[in-house]
Amino acid sequence: MGQYSYSQPSSSEEYDIDLTSLLQAEADIYADEAESRQNIVESVEYVPQPEADDGIPKTCYCGGEPVVATAYTRKDQGRRYFTCENADDGDCHIWKWLDVAVMEEFGDYQRQLRELKAQADESEEKLVKVEKTVGELAKRKTGITNGYPLVVCVMVSLIFVICVLVTFKWEELQRMIMRLSAL
Repeated sequence: MGQYSYSQPSSSEEYDIDLTSLLQAEADIYADEAESRQNIVESVEYVPQPEADDGIPKTCYCGGEPVVATAYTRKDQGRRYFTCENADDGDCHIWKWLDVAVMEEFGDYQRQLRELKAQADESEEKLVKVEKTVGELAKRKTGITNGYPLVVCVMVSLIFVICVLVTFKWEELQRMIMRLSAL
């Protein structure tokens, strides 16, 4: 890159402009700009990953694994945050306060828990309807006397399967909460 020099004109040189030197300086500037454009290395742009934007980040934009670091600034002394091991290379990397990420994660688990409760309530309503239907069919006794035990067995099996599914989802949610509380 070229070196430029500039000096203030004195009051006696107020109207004495050297047009040749101005044109030469302008040509040098344009040549410098053209040279600098050729030497610019384009930075790598990582596409933001949705899993890194909400809750606890699982991967960095660069594909690396996030690590927990501690802030040492006066304002945030001792506050922990997620960052990337490669954060010093000048590219775009994950950076998020740990407490904010955990709160987002808990919010997500609360949403999942509400959905599970809604599914359990819906299953309970369906079960009540099925029991009502079975009771009505049992009262009718339309010639199938041995069918009632079969219907009861099917209903009990259906109830058992629903309970197992709800219990499995509940245990999975509890394990996720325990992992988060370990942080």
